[in-house]
Amino acid sequence: MEVITAEAIKKKFSMKETMEAIEGFYNDKQEDYISPDRMHIEDGSNTALLMPAFYGNYYATKLVGVAPSNTRLNKDTIHGLMILYNRETMEPLFLCDATAITSLRTGALGGLGMKYLAKEDAKTLGIIGTGTQGWSHLQSGLAARDIKDVYIFNRTAEKAHNFKKRAEAAFPSVTFHVTSVEELVKKSDIVVTTTTSTHPVFPELDSSEWKGKLIVGVGSFRPDMQEISDQVLREADDIFVDAASALHESGDMLRAKDLRTNMDNTWDLEKIIQENHRPADVHDKTMVFKSVGASIFDLVTVKAIYETFYS
Repeated sequence: MEVITAEAIKKKFSMKETMEAIEGFYNDKQEDYISPDRMHIEDGSNTALLMPAFYGNYYATKLVGVAPSNTRLNKDTIHGLMILYNRETMEPLFLCDATAITSLRTGALGGLGMKYLAKEDAKTLGIIGTGTQGWSHLQSGLAARDIKDVYIFNRTAEKAHNFKKRAEAAFPSVTFHVTSVEELVKKSDIVVTTTTSTHPVFPELDSSEWKGKLIVGVGSFRPDMQEISDQVLREADDIFVDAASALHESGDMLRAKDLRTNMDNTWDLEKIIQENHRPADVHDKTMVFKSVGASIFDLVTVKAIYETFYS
């Protein structure tokens, strides 16, 4: 069994390639896949996640621990391992850092939401939360649209400024701003939330301030977490999800069910891609794309990486 580090993955496999792998999976898949809801084991504010999936010649499983309080210790919130197996023999083929896989596939899911749902002329991106997923959605946002300005907010200002410095070095053609949440929302065509907050992170604004925006929510993955405000969930013209499991795993979507009557017909990413869905009149709409991830996305990502390394 081969062991690949997160750094090796980052050097050899890009966010754009991950987006293409997931998009290609839905456009080209010929076989059924098995992707059960992930197992959540909650230990106070921490969560252990077990995520198996089967597709084609492969079986994969990811074991992840999420510790939100790690931010106070200056440690990563997410740690884990991922293993890819030969589906027929169950022999392990590939072991890697699950954080790298999670970062790539979560960013790619949000990026695909942007590619299909955001207005084509979107130039500004707002990122709330400057951890691993904030960085991955910076990468996918730049891949999905011709972004010129990025607005950044983090509760700890030092972390926001550190993120800005890193981003300026990596993407010198883009202008980065550390700002308030209110200014971020007002100036951004696409707003990404990447926190594990149990309370909404958005300000209350006039409804007109939300028009023409796509909200990409990626941080809330437990029923007791909610990043997106009641105002946005109630007034959004359309709500989309990456997978149906988001409707019962995320506090954002559970709250949306309380506030809306049409959640049973919510489109997921598979339908969006296969129908090549591009919403009409996006400049006059407020739209939400909620992503919680699913094990099949991890398998597709790690399969693409394995075949890149060993093909």
